[in-house]
Amino acid sequence: MKVNQIYSLLNSINKQMWGKETQTVNDLAGIISMGESVLSTSNNTDLFLNKLVDRIGKTVVRTLDLELEFPSLYMNEFEFGAILQKITVNPFDSIVNKEYQVGQDGFTPSLLDIHKPSVEVTHFTGGTTWKFQVTIPDSLLSTAFTSAESMGNFINAITSSMSDSMTMSINNMSRTAINNFIAEKILAGNGVINLLDMYNTQFSQNLTASVAMYTKEFYRFASTVIREYIKYIAQPSVLYNADGILRATARDNAHVLMLSKFRNGFDAYLLSDSFRDVFDMPLFTEVAYWQGNKGAGSTNDFTTNSTINVTPSSQESVENPDNRYSINQAGVVCVIADRQAIGVGLNKRRSGAFYNSIDAYENISNSAMIQYYNDLSENGIVFVVADTVATPLITLDKSTLTFANSSGADQTITATTIPADATVTWKTSKSAVATVTNGVVSPAGSGSCTISAEITVGGEKYTATCAVTVGS
Repeated sequence: MKVNQIYSLLNSINKQMWGKETQTVNDLAGIISMGESVLSTSNNTDLFLNKLVDRIGKTVVRTLDLELEFPSLYMNEFEFGAILQKITVNPFDSIVNKEYQVGQDGFTPSLLDIHKPSVEVTHFTGGTTWKFQVTIPDSLLSTAFTSAESMGNFINAITSSMSDSMTMSINNMSRTAINNFIAEKILAGNGVINLLDMYNTQFSQNLTASVAMYTKEFYRFASTVIREYIKYIAQPSVLYNADGILRATARDNAHVLMLSKFRNGFDAYLLSDSFRDVFDMPLFTEVAYWQGNKGAGSTNDFTTNSTINVTPSSQESVENPDNRYSINQAGVVCVIADRQAIGVGLNKRRSGAFYNSIDAYENISNSAMIQYYNDLSENGIVFVVADTVATPLITLDKSTLTFANSSGADQTITATTIPADATVTWKTSKSAVATVTNGVVSPAGSGSCTISAEITVGGEKYTATCAVTVGS
């Protein structure tokens, strides 16, 4: 099983969450498990012999049951295992009912017909790990205390602080999994609703985000839209997840994560219990801020508290880290997600102590190995109150390609675009050197050329390039 050592990332995340550092981009590439349809033999064997295949512990079977009860968000290590396997049984297509054809010419019975169910299988693997450790000497500390009791209280404070550090780290990494889900939804161009843009368009207004957060009419409009989407995702639909799978999220199975400043606005400006039904949903959680509350020049303002700035985990597939795209989005006010869309899987914590009797000190440690996962095939809606949402762009997973000669095998360049459904136009600067079709580059002759990929959004063109060299 692939395990990511994230102590350095975790330290940075904690400092941002605590307000010790200003917000900066959190590189989550490969950190949050996004699921894979086929298990990797290199990443899913034990780390000791590298031969024993990690067992599949917990299997979640998904059907279109509108009142389906899901397992607890946190699972112990034996229940969950090293791999979460999610099975989706797709709805059935109707077929002809031959009961009413009996006796007609050409009738054939269907007793022996085979009809296989349509099933999707996704595996969530990998994990994140970190550790806290402290040394407690016997005699070196005792001189600072007047009694064994006072020294014992000090040592208890140290161990309590270590436990608190672990709890805060788990909470902050859970919040980071939420932030990654937000970024992945923006990157996919699925289920992102700009409440400000909708309001300005519908009522011919020109409110900015900062003004909208203090406008009663805007909160009335926002409360209506959010309620509508809670009802929309409860109905079977393929529209609200990035994979286009038929899903339905019952009210009791929907996480509602709302920014405190947005929640407080409903209380202050609506002055009624009109939005209480949303606040009282079983999985409603109020979030003070997403990534941190210390900005470049301010603290706890709306822009800072509502901003995420991360490199999505799915960007791990882009080979060159310089070509990976980060989502820096302000104005995120609410996330509604299926209970299975964001989760904490493998949850393995250890504490231990070792006493060195020769040098008279004790080492105490507390470690964690936890899998945080996002499933974009589950329903999710991200609501923003923003003047702009994710600037259109195109990036390529390779910046250079090299062929030994013109007889070399084709190589593929993959483009990532915002919006995700943008049409990519591929071009080559020299067809005599290399040609390109839908990202597949074929060598034609020795020399150098440039492969370009272009999208057009709102009349503006956005381009990314890859340098190609073909040997003689």
